[in-house]
Amino acid sequence: MPKAETASEAAKRSRISQADFPNISLEEALRIARGLWDNYAGKGAAPHNVAMALDLSPTSGGWRNLCGASIAYGLTEGGYNASEILLTDLGRRIVAPTSEGDDLVALQEAALKPRLLGDFYRNYDRAKFPRDDIAGNVLVSKGLPKDRIDGLVALLKRNGDFVGFIKQTKTGPFVSLDAPSPSQAKLRSGETDLQVDDEEYGERQDENRDERAPAPQSDIVTISPAPNSRVFITHGKNQGILDQIKEVVELGGFEPIISTRTETTAKPIPDKVMDDMRSCSAAVIHVGSEGVLTDDEGKKHPQINSNVLIEIGAAMALYKGRFILVVEDGVTLPSNLQGLYESRYSGSSIEFQAGMKILKALRGLKAQ
Repeated sequence: MPKAETASEAAKRSRISQADFPNISLEEALRIARGLWDNYAGKGAAPHNVAMALDLSPTSGGWRNLCGASIAYGLTEGGYNASEILLTDLGRRIVAPTSEGDDLVALQEAALKPRLLGDFYRNYDRAKFPRDDIAGNVLVSKGLPKDRIDGLVALLKRNGDFVGFIKQTKTGPFVSLDAPSPSQAKLRSGETDLQVDDEEYGERQDENRDERAPAPQSDIVTISPAPNSRVFITHGKNQGILDQIKEVVELGGFEPIISTRTETTAKPIPDKVMDDMRSCSAAVIHVGSEGVLTDDEGKKHPQINSNVLIEIGAAMALYKGRFILVVEDGVTLPSNLQGLYESRYSGSSIEFQAGMKILKALRGLKAQ
């Protein structure tokens, strides 16, 4: 006759390491990081002081659980009975960003820190979010307890919505780990409305005792490499130049992303093109002659497609200098674009020297 499972054995079986899968959301776990910034100017503080500043009991299971989750997401260092709790660089980037949009990027990095959370999002990158039962089966296959799957799937969705990994589409939720746009990641400007119940997590407090002196999580992968390897390529009508640019981008170790657009009149960038641009961390923009105007003195002036100028403006806003202009000889850039990094070519193809200049610039971006 099989031996009956004791209550303690069942509880042990249901425990989950916070380093693998925290049991509260990233939005909730941010409470400690925000508390350190708001109450201690971002400096370290004793755990009991931080707890009381957040109106929590320093001996409660809820406080211990919150400390463990904050560590798991990479927001703070030091557990509930360490000498002090400190903001990490990642946590500081979220609560006190020094450049526009960096808080959103840091949020995505934090969401990928816990091992199994990160594995799940990366496995479904650029795919539909699975049905709840399928997602649950995937988590069980990773060794997570079946009796807690509903809550874990809900946490996956909440974190994904919060940092912008999960987008709602006409056909259902879609997962994308691409770099965030300002409309993504509904980051709260103030403290979250989290109310941690002292008893709610009491049954889980034992699982956090190993976090008194947390060891570095060397097996945790940070942010997906996709945002750092995708290069947007915009082009005119010259397919030969496009093919050469694509080849140079691939030689540089990047993934070329090519969007099509209407080549006639200037108009706002279509949503598809803009989404592609947001998903990349750099761009190579082809500026070729598309028609020639002759002035009263008989001088010829090669014309630039107006859509290209619009896309250059978008690249200046999105990439902050991380883009290269491939310009046909004879084309004069508008005065407000002169001084940007460019590689010139002549004729119907990019010669060796111009191609090497593009490749060198791309490798320089990779080193940044």
